[in-house]
Formats: sequence, structure tokens, C-alpha cells
Amino acid sequence: MKPNQLPALFALSVLLGLLISGCEETYTKEVDEDQKISDSRGQFSGDLDDGDRFGAALANIGDLEGDGVIDLAVGSPYDDDNGENRGAVWVLFLDDDGQVDTQQKISDSKGSFDGDLDDGDLFGSALAPLDDLNGDGFRDIVVSAPMDDDGGTDHGALWVLFLKDDGTVESYQKISEESGELNENLDADDQFGHAVANIGDLNNDGITDLAVGMPNDDDGGTDRGAVWILFMNSDGTVSARQKISSEKGGLERKPNDGDRFGSSVTAVGDLDDDGVIDIAVGTSGDDDGGTDRGAVWVLFLNSDGTVDGLKRISHNRGGLEDQLSDGDRFGSALANLGDLNNDGNDDLIVGAPGSDDGGSNRGATWVLFMQGDGEIISASKISDTEGDFDGSLNDNDQFGSSLAGIGDLNEDEHQDLAVGAPFDDNGGTDKGATWILFLGPTESHYDTSEGIIFGSLSSAIQQQ
Repeated sequence: MKPNQLPALFALSVLLGLLISGCEETYTKEVDEDQKISDSRGQFSGDLDDGDRFGAALANIGDLEGDGVIDLAVGSPYDDDNGENRGAVWVLFLDDDGQVDTQQKISDSKGSFDGDLDDGDLFGSALAPLDDLNGDGFRDIVVSAPMDDDGGTDHGALWVLFLKDDGTVESYQKISEESGELNENLDADDQFGHAVANIGDLNNDGITDLAVGMPNDDDGGTDRGAVWILFMNSDGTVSARQKISSEKGGLERKPNDGDRFGSSVTAVGDLDDDGVIDIAVGTSGDDDGGTDRGAVWVLFLNSDGTVDGLKRISHNRGGLEDQLSDGDRFGSALANLGDLNNDGNDDLIVGAPGSDDGGSNRGATWVLFMQGDGEIISASKISDTEGDFDGSLNDNDQFGSSLAGIGDLNEDEHQDLAVGAPFDDNGGTDKGATWILFLGPTESHYDTSEGIIFGSLSSAIQQQ
């Protein structure tokens, strides 16, 4: 290289950097490998019956047994132990290949749980980890029973289960209209506990708090929905609470009738950097762009559980841009996947179990790369036809009905994901299944509309 070529190369490199920085960067996430867990797959040896809907709920419960591998809780709300549709939870002790090493069932007759379940309670409809709430060294979980009748028909309830390392129950605390110091009047068919999430320590008292979805709540109109923020005590009772709905909690925009705000809920970290945890709330009946396309509401919270601001992500809002179809029910499930693209913001996975990719109601999940303002940079879809997922889905599997981030299960330095398909028919009708998705690296892409300029730059550099 001649000395007089250096200034030209420097100028070209600066110009190239400026052009790249002016391009819009987007991200994608695809599936590298998958492992199915069902009545006949994944070394699961539990006894499932037709209609159990194993996979209706999922929760990462950490390394409960201490073998260095994350374990998983799976809801089976239509299980019939000791009565019809009383429900159950399966604790799956996983291997790093996504298969099951051993399992422990918790139900009306198993797992040392002697809480009072009734027919139709649907125990196991939603799940959330609680860290080690009581400080005994083992992670605890909260299990919903949204059709529980404490106080009235289908008012709903939560069960806080303090676990042992073998997945059985040491003790428990019920939270309902009549238990756990909730101290609130619920209405018929509210289904308190339809969704539940660990949102960290919102009020900085050293104890994990919960967000609870109640999509059938009628504040302001029919099935508009609500979310309860529960400030917890270490014994599993409620210290204080804050309702967020059309009439309470500071929402600047009100849900519409049938929106089902509270269909799902998850923490999204402190997106706006104000020192307070924020949450995302699924609104699966939202009609933006068409019937039941669904939406996600990002709520910027105050430390008292009220709402400081919000952003909606839907067919026409928040950066999703015309990617949903009627009946998708986007927002039926939510999970936090951590910061996938290393930009300082936690990213989300969103279930759309009504998606028709590949066939009717086969389902889909969306990876949303988040911005600090609650909108998205880009979205990446995983379904029967997208995201390099080659698992076999059938019509009405409703893949994406539940979700859980499970960390880096196979230690390849990429986050992995559990996805429920509760209407899967492996072994029998609607027995259900859970898919473990080993995700590949986050790929970044640039808008190359300036390709001619880049080409000219490349030619110029080669000529120097």
C-alpha cells in the first residue's frame, strides 16, 4: 500500500461507518434444536389421561434438585385426581438435552399436597416461580385455581406452595376472597389467577411480589379485564394490593369490552430506567386490525403498583406493523427472555395460540426485541412455517398457549425456551405437550437500501 492511499482509505472507512450507523438494525431469533415432552416423548413417564391439557401453564423453577440443570413446572389443569378437573402440576427434573430425568406430580392426591381442591377448580391453570419466599433454601411456586369458588362461583384463587428439593410440598398458603389476607371482594366468573407472574420486589421490602391477571373482570364494561399487584409477605399471605383496570390504578387508556386485559402477565425489567420494575400484560381479545388479533400492553409502574404510563403493541401499534391475523389471540401468554441483543432492555416472548401458520390453530410464538419506550425494534416469529422450527405441529395444538424462559439449558451461550401445546394429541386426545426450544444466536440485520453506495465504496477500496 502506498502512503498516499491511507487518507483515502480512512475517509472511505469513516463514510462506511456513517452509512451503517444510519441504517435501521433489526433482529431475528430462530430455533436451533427442539425436544418434545409428552405422553410418548422426552422420557416423560408420568400418567396422562385424555383431556388433561399438560402444558397449559409453565414455570422455570430453577435448579430445585441441585444437579446444575434448570427444572420446570408444568400445569395440567384438567387432571382428574380425586375428582373431575381438579387439576395438577408436574415438577419435571430436566436433563440438559431437554428430556425428563424424573418427575413429581402435585395434585389432590399426590406430592404431599393436602389443600382443599374441588371439582372444576382447574388447579395448575397458571404458574409462577416465587424464588425462595420463606428462606428455607428451596424455590417456591404459586399455582392458580381460577375456577375456585371461595366467596362465589369461579371467583378464583392462588396457592403458594413451599417446595422440598424432591418437588413435593412442605407447606402451602391459599390466597382467595376468603384466605391469605387478600381482603377484596371478587365477582362471579372473575377467575382471579387466570394468569400470574413473579415481578420481583416492586416496593423494595425484600420480598418477591406478584402480578395476577383477571381477564373476565367487568370494571367499566364486560370482560375488559384487570391485573392485581400483590405485595407479598414471606409466609405467602398478602401485605397490600393494587388493582389496575378501567376504573383503578391509573390506566390512561381504558380496555374495551371483550379485550380480556390480564390474559397473561410478565415482568419486563426496568425499561424506562426509573428504578421501578415494569410489566407487560396480554390482552388476547383486542380487536386492533381485526377480531381477536390480540395485543400486549407495556405498563410503566410506580412503586405502589399504579401505572405511570403505557404503550400498546398490536397489529397497528408499537412497531409490530400488520403482522397479525383474526383470531391469533396474540398476548395469550408472555415470558421474559432477558436481554437477547445486549442493548440493555429485556426482550419478550409472546404466545399467539390461535395462529393458523401451517394449519388451523396450530399456534405461534413471537420474540419481541424491546426498546426502552415500550415499543419494539423488530419481531421474530416461531411457528409451523417460520423460525426454523421443524417440530411436528397439528391443527388445534395451540402451540404458544404457555411460555417460560429456561435460561441456557444446553450451555451453548444462548437463551432457551419452553412452549406449551396443551391440545396436542400424543398418546390420546388433548393430553397435551411441552416443547423445549434450544434457540440459536440473535442475528442482526441492516437495511441495505444503500447497497449501491456500499458497492461503490467496496470498489473504491479495492482500487486503492
